[in-house]
Amino acid sequence: MISLYLSGQTWLHRIPAAVKLVGLALASIGLLFIKGWMGLMPVLLLLALAYASLGRPGTQRLLGLRNLVVLIVALGIFQGLVMDWNQAANTVVRILVMVMLADLVTMTTPLQRLLDLTSLLFAPLDRLGNIRRQLGFAVALMIRFVPLLAQQWDAQRCAYRARTSRRPKPFLLAAFLSQALRRTDQIAESIAAREAKKRPLR
Repeated sequence: MISLYLSGQTWLHRIPAAVKLVGLALASIGLLFIKGWMGLMPVLLLLALAYASLGRPGTQRLLGLRNLVVLIVALGIFQGLVMDWNQAANTVVRILVMVMLADLVTMTTPLQRLLDLTSLLFAPLDRLGNIRRQLGFAVALMIRFVPLLAQQWDAQRCAYRARTSRRPKPFLLAAFLSQALRRTDQIAESIAAREAKKRPLR
């Protein structure tokens, strides 16, 4: 898996992984109580400032999300055309906030810490079988996967523009979704192979 961790000694790096995960969970719940996209805009601004506070690497990381923003906005436009524009704007801003929150946790927390912590959180489920490691891995993978898709979209878009010198067209979105599905299959196969190696031979 591509590592999305950004090494450093910033204030966000120094916050314990447990605190960041709890904060992410509470923020996700809190966002449900904010009605309308205008109410989410101050949160979006605060998150942008959080990126900027990490210095140049943080700013570059934020700018790297711009292509994902284009994708999310495109989906929002489609929703607006078939449903309601106000609801579409609310969806777009809400998704952006969640992506940025998850990315801030991802870029400042080593994957192994996320794995260890999420595995610990599921420790009470051990009575149901040895599944806490698998669940912990699934949660950590989910947090990692959103920024990874952003990188994939960026790479595909840049490759298209390098070949054609034109703006990406709608069919590129279909190609991206197809590639994303293939990547999820590859990851699933890798996980299955990893678990198979752990099983004792009979």
